[in-house]
Amino acid sequence: MLNLQASDPLPGLRVRTDADWAAVPLAMQAGASLSPLLPLGDDAALVWIPKNGCSSLKQAWLQLRFGVNPQQDNPIDLHGAVQIHNHWLRAEELKAVAQHRAIVAIWRDPIDRFVSACRSHLVELTTGRIVAKLRSHAAGDEQALQASLQWHQELFSHHGVSSFSDGADPVAVMNQVAQHLPAWIPCHIDWSHHTLPQVSFLGGDPTVYRTILGMGQIQDLIAHWGKASGVALDLAPQHVSQPLEAADPWRRLRRDQLTPEALAALERFYAPDRAFLTLAQQQLALWPSVHSEVA
Repeated sequence: MLNLQASDPLPGLRVRTDADWAAVPLAMQAGASLSPLLPLGDDAALVWIPKNGCSSLKQAWLQLRFGVNPQQDNPIDLHGAVQIHNHWLRAEELKAVAQHRAIVAIWRDPIDRFVSACRSHLVELTTGRIVAKLRSHAAGDEQALQASLQWHQELFSHHGVSSFSDGADPVAVMNQVAQHLPAWIPCHIDWSHHTLPQVSFLGGDPTVYRTILGMGQIQDLIAHWGKASGVALDLAPQHVSQPLEAADPWRRLRRDQLTPEALAALERFYAPDRAFLTLAQQQLALWPSVHSEVA
């Protein structure tokens, strides 16, 4: 068992380059648990999960860390700005850190989380988006572009999937992907870290957390941080898709558009997330309203 003193530097993987970042979801796809931890002072921390209010939480964390509202004072890529401060912890490292820090995380209904991922990232599985991304990475090197296209075609074929046409119906795409999600996750890194089960980020042991909160409690948590720190934090939720819904049908996807077959497939895939919540409710002192928020 890893033993740490409160004064020891935080352990974990650090992401400094694109290659570092690519290694994280690839390891998680292979079954590793890696918890992205952001320290809060000397005795607390947040483990954030993609699509679980992480934009709002990261914005608040940056305000606490640097004393400014990054979206108002100097609009930036929140996720990129926070990335260099993350400590990606393995299970034993997370347990060791929990001995000296009160760690909190947000749990989200897995079906709602999947649909949220579809609104923001499903279009990335269309042919045009994939080619555009590979072309950007190739930076004018036609040989590199062709090699990347060939590699992706072989990867998709290996997993029995193919990219969707640019004019595909978003609802149909969402339902197809839902029924074959385990095949799609290894095929697109940006897509995968938004749709991997939450336990890939949380780990399997709820007892390392001081509490697990629901999505409806994010503003309460941020308000608590503000009160404890004396910093006036921005409590406005960061709803990324809402301003884009009118012009983009991908941003208008809804849970009630999932077919019974797609819902059943998602419930099977995300069963570990529901099992984690059940265990957390048995073992942790949850905030008063968490049961109604996440049940």
